Amino acid sequence: MTPKQLAAQLRCPSGDEGALVADNMNRHNQPIIAASYQALSPSAGDHIVEVGPGTAGYLSDLMAMADDLHYTGLDQSPDMVAQAQHHHDHQEQVRFVEGDLHDPPLAPGSADHVVAINVVYFWNPLLPALAALRKLLRPGGQLCLGLRDRNSMATLPVFRHGFLTYDGPDLQQSLKTAGFVDVRQQIVPEKSINVMGQIMHKTGLVITALNPEA
Repeated sequence: MTPKQLAAQLRCPSGDEGALVADNMNRHNQPIIAASYQALSPSAGDHIVEVGPGTAGYLSDLMAMADDLHYTGLDQSPDMVAQAQHHHDHQEQVRFVEGDLHDPPLAPGSADHVVAINVVYFWNPLLPALAALRKLLRPGGQLCLGLRDRNSMATLPVFRHGFLTYDGPDLQQSLKTAGFVDVRQQIVPEKSINVMGQIMHKTGLVITALNPEA
């Protein structure tokens, strides 16, 4: 698979190659997924929406964080939605839906938490996507973005094909511009093998923000 083909599969996995990419993402992204889920700190009964979950390989860890959690995975890939639903159909309070962030089949203000891990790179332009995330959140609801910083991505050919990258402060400022408050950042050092089979010393970022109270 060429870097350009891999970039397309990372954006919207499909077919057998997409299934392989999704499996690799689950394995290689565990540290940033775990840190992002931990940052949510959900309470019993909360509704969590995850944007771009793929097959949600670590969903059981999230669902174990509090009682009576409700989870919706929103993904634009019909193949990922089908696979995720198959993997997690034993969990009654979990569902996966196909749709675009800008016109999701979800009720506005219905989420206590929205989390998106390693998908902010594809939101171009960024501000309309952040506005769409705010629309999903109830007043006072929390957004959590997990990503790798620009330096961690710069040497990989795949990230030269339509990815937007961030240092951290620039993304925090965009969140404030979009109307989020209490924007905070956690640094997650990583060392792993990436989807191209290369060893990476990476800096993960977990950025949280709140939708203002009404």
